[in-house]
Amino acid sequence: FLIPALLFNPKFRELLEKKKFDIKRPFIIAAVALPLITTVVSAATASTLNTKKAFTLNKESTSSIVSSKVSASKIMSSNFTSSESSATLQVATSQIPVPANGSKLKVHYINVGQGDSEFLELPNGQTMLIDAGIPEQGQNVINYIKGLGHSKIDYLIATHPHADHIGGMTDVVNNFSIGKFYMPKKTTTTKVFTNLITALKGKNLGINVAKAGVNILQTGNLSINILAPVNITGDDLNQYSAVIMLTYGDTKFLFTGDAGEPSESQISSDVQADVLKVGHHGSNTATSQAFLNKVKPKYAVIEVGKGNSYGHPTAATLSKLHSIGATIYRTDNDGTIIFTSDAKTITVDKQASSVKEQAPPSNGGKVAAGAAAAGVAGAITKKPSPSKDQDTAPAKPATGNNNVTVYITKTGKRYHTANCSSLRKSKIAISLNDAKSRGYTPCENCHPPE
Repeated sequence: FLIPALLFNPKFRELLEKKKFDIKRPFIIAAVALPLITTVVSAATASTLNTKKAFTLNKESTSSIVSSKVSASKIMSSNFTSSESSATLQVATSQIPVPANGSKLKVHYINVGQGDSEFLELPNGQTMLIDAGIPEQGQNVINYIKGLGHSKIDYLIATHPHADHIGGMTDVVNNFSIGKFYMPKKTTTTKVFTNLITALKGKNLGINVAKAGVNILQTGNLSINILAPVNITGDDLNQYSAVIMLTYGDTKFLFTGDAGEPSESQISSDVQADVLKVGHHGSNTATSQAFLNKVKPKYAVIEVGKGNSYGHPTAATLSKLHSIGATIYRTDNDGTIIFTSDAKTITVDKQASSVKEQAPPSNGGKVAAGAAAAGVAGAITKKPSPSKDQDTAPAKPATGNNNVTVYITKTGKRYHTANCSSLRKSKIAISLNDAKSRGYTPCENCHPPE
């Protein structure tokens, strides 16, 4: 623009004329047009570059968002959104209420028939629910908790994805405000499991992985830690059970889900406890003598259905508990059992339960223990024997095994329930007694009667 300005300046033109410079008209036109053209081209180029830059940034941003969504989708597809550790995700201690002096801890072992459910009224005012029985017991668990005046569950724990532990949890999630949810990183394709995952997604609840080393709560003289699973492999869902230790002052409560000897043997943490929730409903697969010697419980609670078809609790387990000096309580005999701790002493209260004996399952009694295969737990109703005090002698082994039908294969060494996936190639009916006499052992996947 300087050249046209000079050309149109009268003094500059007068100077050029004195010097005898003849400025032709085309030169003047070119001098005017050139900067205009340059300006237009530069502006267009700059606009294009800015557009490209903006598009690139937007593309990168979009790509980042899409990548984030894909990652989240992958996490949710595996049903777990986060991993809990005391160092990263634990709420700051200052934000958690501290138990006041004299505050009471109440542990309710809810009678849900052949299943597990424990509701904890913590001494700092918070609440915890461990398991919720079979689907049909969901409303009973809800009514029980609401009857205590609670509308929020601060810590919800599914010990493992068997229906007699998580069946009622879908209703619980849908009916309460939930703080944090914990479950071992082991999935199934059963309807009860997928229903629970759907309910969690509906409330935007992530799944904190329940595994050894996780601290759920630490405040004052109250702590809750997960001791197992440690390093479990294989398909036996019971062994992935979250084993939880609650310590309040001088008192300790141990919750074991359905964890059996393989998991028990891997626990290196101190498991000594005043109250033991006996593993796997008193089955022979859990509560090994070595583990029991470490726990040394004063009280043992067995959550089991009256007249169940699995022979739970077994005479062997009851005998071990008696031998170690534990006072035994059973939900089938005692109903809902409530332990209260003031951080120094423990008292016990038994409540009559409205839970009725379980009706015979629709498939004629061939139900997988823990309801892993069918997705629903069931039990054969038998005429109950008179209630026995917890200090009576161990119960006699179940009889009549010739009337219990199990199934074997042509080449296998284990016996199964009717719905076990291992029976795809062959399925031979046999009595339980015959199966045992031939050396067959119970399947670890479908958990037939023992």
